[in-house]
Amino acid sequence: MEKINKVERVSYSGGILGLLFGSARGKLEAVVQRANSDGWNVAEIVEDNPNLAIVILRLLLLVLTLGLWTLGASRLIIFEKTR
Repeated sequence: MEKINKVERVSYSGGILGLLFGSARGKLEAVVQRANSDGWNVAEIVEDNPNLAIVILRLLLLVLTLGLWTLGASRLIIFEKTR
């Protein structure tokens, strides 16, 4: 049987608001549950490594919002299912 894959990115919020109201587990769980209901299974979860432009953008957003919000880390979830 042939397996097919798909990749989804889960992004988190950073800064003070991300610390207070963000739930990494909740976001991951929601994405996995939705994919499971469509027949997909998690094969692997990988940390996303941002490039220099994203790091600079995050710092700029953090400064502009006075530390309240920025783009947070993200993870790539690799799903698979049998065709």
